[in-house]
Amino acid sequence: MQDFTFKVYARRWNGDVTYRLHKTATGWHVHHIAIKGDSAPDGKPFLQSALHQDSISYPKQISQFLEFVWEKLHRADYEPEEAQGKLQEVADWISACEKSQPIWSALAR
Repeated sequence: MQDFTFKVYARRWNGDVTYRLHKTATGWHVHHIAIKGDSAPDGKPFLQSALHQDSISYPKQISQFLEFVWEKLHRADYEPEEAQGKLQEVADWISACEKSQPIWSALAR
């Protein structure tokens, strides 16, 4: 299995959004509704673009974690199930950031 899910909470949609990641020889193929394409091992540019399109707040360090998981998979240090768990940990971190973002009506204009 080289296909993974990346489920995050999106305040904009008042619920979870699932991105699909497929490990390729050179990075991740990211797939989500309108934004999809081949990204580097750190998920750039497509995963971050998809998160931005969905107005999801996320920590800038996610790139380092995505690249770490990709490298572990690439060297066969992680089984796919372990990688899926690690990817979901990153997604959960994003969800925590999204849920804790302040809501100020002046910024919504």
